[in-house]
Amino acid sequence: MHDFGKIVYLDLHKTGSTFISKFLQNCCVLKENKFNKHDWIREDYDSKNFYFISIRHPMAMYSSLYRFGLAKKGAVWNRLHKSDNLSVYSSFNSFVDFLCHEDNANLLGYGYNQIYAKHIGFMSFRFLKLSLQFPHKIINYHLKAKGNIDGLEKLFVTNLEIKNENLIDELRVLATEIHPQYFNHDAVYEFLHKSKKENVSSVNHHEIDELTDVAKLILNQKKNLLFSRYQ
Repeated sequence: MHDFGKIVYLDLHKTGSTFISKFLQNCCVLKENKFNKHDWIREDYDSKNFYFISIRHPMAMYSSLYRFGLAKKGAVWNRLHKSDNLSVYSSFNSFVDFLCHEDNANLLGYGYNQIYAKHIGFMSFRFLKLSLQFPHKIINYHLKAKGNIDGLEKLFVTNLEIKNENLIDELRVLATEIHPQYFNHDAVYEFLHKSKKENVSSVNHHEIDELTDVAKLILNQKKNLLFSRYQ
């Protein structure tokens, strides 16, 4: 989370967040009050501020996370290494199947558990965790009271979702049309025209083709919050 007071960026994993972080540090004219990587909102939420989050097609997110692990990087790879489960990286299908299996939820970290995994995929959980204030409290309440997570979007604190696939254009709109008062426009122009996106990769269709029909079905069922943004 990058907290600039009037504007707050919620940096969802595997969505080009490193690029957006550098963009804000170079172009935002507001003083940064706090930075906690991939952190979520608690008591410091202020409805008067502008909150935005970056998102990405879930298939691309899984593909990126898988390749990140192949390079022996990331918190998920570290946790699977410690639990002696690196065999899941033998194929993309094996990786997705492992992450979608409810029994493995506790191994993935971030507070993800078997109860959540019955209703929410790992990537959707990460998305929810940053989009809600006190996410665990809210998710647990909905699952106990309703048995589902329907209606959670009404409680999102975010004012804007920026798609990784249109990152440059959507950052330009944010900085020059939505909230131009918070940005140095010369810096915005220079940064967006001269910089290259980092840690961003497209969907690897060869990997997607490897997925079994069962894996694809589970992904579509548990990732519907993210998939709905791309329909």
